[in-house]
Amino acid sequence: MEKIVLKENEELISGRIIKTLKENKPQGWGLFMVETIEKEKIVIYMSKNIPKIYEDYDFVITKSNRGANNTYILNNYFKVQKKIDKEMELLQYLKKTPKVGFAAIDKINKKYTFKGFYKSIKENEIFNEDFADFLNQQQKENILVVYKENEEKILNLISDTEEIDNDLFFFELNKLQNLYLKLLEFHGKDVNFKTFYKSNNPYKLYLENQFPLKEIDIFALALGWSESSFERLEAYLNVLMIKLEDNNSTYIDKNEIISLLQNELNFAVTEPILNDFLDNLVKQGKLIAIDNLICRKEMYIKEEFISSTLLKISKRKIVTLEKIDENEISYLSDNQREAYYSFLNSNISIITGGPGTGKSNLIKHIYNTLKKEGYVYNEDFIVLAPTGRAAANISFKNGFTSRTIHSFLNIANDEEKINQSPKEYDNFKILIIDEFSMVNINVFYLLLSMCRKIKKIVLLGDVDQLPAIGPGNLLTDLINSNKFRTMYLKQNFRSESSEIIEYINFINCIGDFENESHNEQLVNFIKDEYKINDLNFKLSEFKNTIYTKFCDFYGNSLKQKNIEMYIFNDFLKDISTLFEEKVKIYGVENVVILCPIYKGSYGIDKINKIIQNKFNREGKEIFSYKIFDNEFIFKENDKVIQLVNKHEKNISNGDIGFIERIEKDNTSKEKELIVVRFETNGKKRYVSYTKDEFKTEVKLAYAITIHKFQGSEINCAIFIVHPDHSRMLTRKLVYTAASRAIKKLVIFTKYENIYSKIFLKEFLNNKKIITNLLWMLKE
Repeated sequence: MEKIVLKENEELISGRIIKTLKENKPQGWGLFMVETIEKEKIVIYMSKNIPKIYEDYDFVITKSNRGANNTYILNNYFKVQKKIDKEMELLQYLKKTPKVGFAAIDKINKKYTFKGFYKSIKENEIFNEDFADFLNQQQKENILVVYKENEEKILNLISDTEEIDNDLFFFELNKLQNLYLKLLEFHGKDVNFKTFYKSNNPYKLYLENQFPLKEIDIFALALGWSESSFERLEAYLNVLMIKLEDNNSTYIDKNEIISLLQNELNFAVTEPILNDFLDNLVKQGKLIAIDNLICRKEMYIKEEFISSTLLKISKRKIVTLEKIDENEISYLSDNQREAYYSFLNSNISIITGGPGTGKSNLIKHIYNTLKKEGYVYNEDFIVLAPTGRAAANISFKNGFTSRTIHSFLNIANDEEKINQSPKEYDNFKILIIDEFSMVNINVFYLLLSMCRKIKKIVLLGDVDQLPAIGPGNLLTDLINSNKFRTMYLKQNFRSESSEIIEYINFINCIGDFENESHNEQLVNFIKDEYKINDLNFKLSEFKNTIYTKFCDFYGNSLKQKNIEMYIFNDFLKDISTLFEEKVKIYGVENVVILCPIYKGSYGIDKINKIIQNKFNREGKEIFSYKIFDNEFIFKENDKVIQLVNKHEKNISNGDIGFIERIEKDNTSKEKELIVVRFETNGKKRYVSYTKDEFKTEVKLAYAITIHKFQGSEINCAIFIVHPDHSRMLTRKLVYTAASRAIKKLVIFTKYENIYSKIFLKEFLNNKKIITNLLWMLKE
């Protein structure tokens, strides 16, 4: 067995953990009291691989530069192994050998000892006439079979050294103790992991069983797998493709993949090798290639399933429904009535429209129609939404309980496997899905694969909003396929937000020279501004001068009662002043700051700290923690947001609440719980969190991302448009941010000409989303 080699400044001590001083399990670190074999007590900071309490270890430590003199940092640890009774271990192999009974085993022990017997087998003496003549031929053959199956372990046991559990020591040397425990759980004790995975692909543990890739990679490279092995490259490609699919395209440029893979692999693999690797996966059918674009076969299959399922439903005999009483729908606009009749007379209908165009109102009439026809809610049909906030909005407006798709499928995230059988969903015949632009391919695939008996689907959403986080551009692709009846709601029914509607319509028109209304406004601007009727001028002059001036002129002309532009001088000081000013008018629950990023001087984390310090200065601090040098403080009355779905507590990703108090946990006097008040439809709910839960599930919410707030609406939205964020400010992101406001939209920016300097430039450079679904539907 290899020896423990210490680096400079490292010390080796033996002892055991006797007390947990402080621990954050979700983040994987803690401070622990360790008692050495000399009975000295020291404090060790440990992270990632943390040994078990009250067990003996050799600890490799270095002195900490922080804290008291007896504080150390754990670099690695090795289990102090108890000596094994080798004879007893060897006995177990004989006991499980067929046709070798206790009498024969006793004779082996008395004549050779078990160690001596197996040493003779190692020297190929088992079939010698004078060796163990009390065993017959069949018994000897069986003993040899068991020996060959367990040769490495038996050889370790009959060696003259005191080395034991060399397998575990290998994992300890490579700081893979956690992986060792996972492999024990996965394989059991009878597999020598080193031997097995030298000849079997270790990267399958990640690809097929979701083991952490970083740990698997360290393990594989330590075993001797090449940095450029196809098995390794396939695992890293899978991680990269899934990450790139979050940007919606299911086809990725091959050159981009090669460049990013090289970077991920620290340029240890050359471009020609990666090119050959990708071509090989295409030949194997694991990747789909069109021109220089590549798609995962798994994603291709999902898109194909969605396409074929929707086309089958649409082509079946139409499930017609009788409309509800004319008096109930007489007030609907012409567009709304057409959309309603489309639902009645189509197996698949799509209804798209901006905020305030009456989508939620139509859901109510669809619900009432189905109830009248004898369909039972939550048994025969269901109204779903992609987020908890969107589901709560439907419930509040229509008086019945909508559910998130994730809670309906009983999953916490898109990657989780569904435990239920599809048979449990066979009663459902009709699906109504709101905010469908926020649904990605993975979620929709899971939903359709579980609901196999669906006869009618209604999809509602705003096609101009941001697409989902994840693969696909479903709403746009379904509409553009022209395979399903699509109704556009255009009339706005919110009198208080008509100016905001005009503004977001302008956002949609920037750079769109096919829009007649936009072009008419542009022509009028040219005639008025330049006093000319002859519109004969050079294209370059038009693009670089005239059109940019028009965008700034028209955008700024929309600043009225409901739309405000705030030009800041001191970013952090001004944003906190503006927030406080709007809270006095609308209330803290009705004001939000929308920003596209978390990090940096102009990101959400910084903004939340500043707002908290000014707006909730007097709040009692109840909890704080650090991640590296960043400290996060929480006070009573702080506005916070839930980050993950927790169906067991009836709380969803995106729900916003307020910290109520901290209290003792009834089940443990030493533990404290943080209580957050959430309010939905006028009903208050109090959710308790342990400190570990709170760290990973809750953040301050004075400012949040546009993605997080999508599907929600609020009286006053402050939208940060900063030059440093310009690359993120796509048309759909700007539209989504602006359309969250009901009564007041404030554009918080550095200068007035954002339309020409930022929006126009970014909108025209918008990256195209490429998927399979559109052409599959059109075939």
